[in-house]
Amino acid sequence: MAGSIAVPHKTSLPEGIRVGTVMRIQGVVPEKAGRFHVNLLCSEEQEADAALHFNPRMDLSEVVFNSKERGAWGREERGPGLPFQRGKPFEVLLITTEEGFKTVVGDTEYHHFRHRMPPGSVRQLEVGGDVQLGSVRVF
Repeated sequence: MAGSIAVPHKTSLPEGIRVGTVMRIQGVVPEKAGRFHVNLLCSEEQEADAALHFNPRMDLSEVVFNSKERGAWGREERGPGLPFQRGKPFEVLLITTEEGFKTVVGDTEYHHFRHRMPPGSVRQLEVGGDVQLGSVRVF
């Protein structure tokens, strides 16, 4: 894949995000992928709180959503099935709504993760794990 972005990749969001902010992540799931993650972090520190932890797990055929507040993980939510395939490209949209983060994979609305902390507190988008990253855009 041409123009691969190094992982982990971090995008600074000094203004935070607000209703209407869209984060688009495109890439390819490697053939031997175990899992990867997209985190919306509330600071750029090592153990930052996460307003959203989006974690496709190929090894377990599930996608886990969570948040981390004051160093503690919240209650895990799972999306329906696994919309990612090893060796295949993907596009994920994380759309900030009044209620939460709407996750769209390909052309399908996949899961709506309700806000557990204000989206304005997000300062960084991080993508890491077993993923070949093509592009990350925030608009």
